[in-house]
Amino acid sequence: MGCGTSFVKYVLFFFNLMVALFGLAVIGVGVAVLLKWSVLTDLLRGHLTVAPWVFIVIGAVMFVIAFFGCCGAIRESHCMVVTYAIFLLVIIIAQVVLAVLMFTYGESIKNALVQSVNALFDKRATDTSVEAVFSNIEMQLNCCGKNSPYDYGVAPPKSCCPHMGVIGSTINQCTVIDANKNGCATVVGDLYERWNKPIAGIAIGVACVEIVGALFALCLANSIRNMDRRSRY
Repeated sequence: MGCGTSFVKYVLFFFNLMVALFGLAVIGVGVAVLLKWSVLTDLLRGHLTVAPWVFIVIGAVMFVIAFFGCCGAIRESHCMVVTYAIFLLVIIIAQVVLAVLMFTYGESIKNALVQSVNALFDKRATDTSVEAVFSNIEMQLNCCGKNSPYDYGVAPPKSCCPHMGVIGSTINQCTVIDANKNGCATVVGDLYERWNKPIAGIAIGVACVEIVGALFALCLANSIRNMDRRSRY
């Protein structure tokens, strides 16, 4: 059979098996953090600054795509292998577009993120759901207010105070002395500026690996189709 079908099939199977296991591990991290598993949250404290649902969604997407790749390869299913290749091509296009946007419009994206944080802060007083979201941002990113804790006056919320000092503990109220000093808009902008180019570079690198996987999948799909045609005659 063309393209070394057996070799391609097993390479594709084991590659996607590893991806599926990694996807399950990512889901496990998200679920553990969501359930506040103390051992894991203590280990990741200060490093995990994204919502656990992001981990769960990313892990689930990885597992589903890898499932199509594994089953399609081992069962020699033309439909599943083609579906897997289409999934990969869509993700490749999305990653390349994201990387290009991050490289080209990095400053504009940063400004948009800062403005979004500022808009959330301005809406928190009139919307309790927005207030909860902003409080979560403050706790996750160790920040306070838009620009500083003084955005709240002299009594910032407890989400601004990971550790309260003697005065705060005595009056059971977060104070500007104990509150995180950096505003959330500044922290978000700095985080984006620090990580936008590494993330874009990783996206391009992963896309290159995925292109190889897509080529293997299309090669296997073509071999399966040719084998089916020959079996009919």
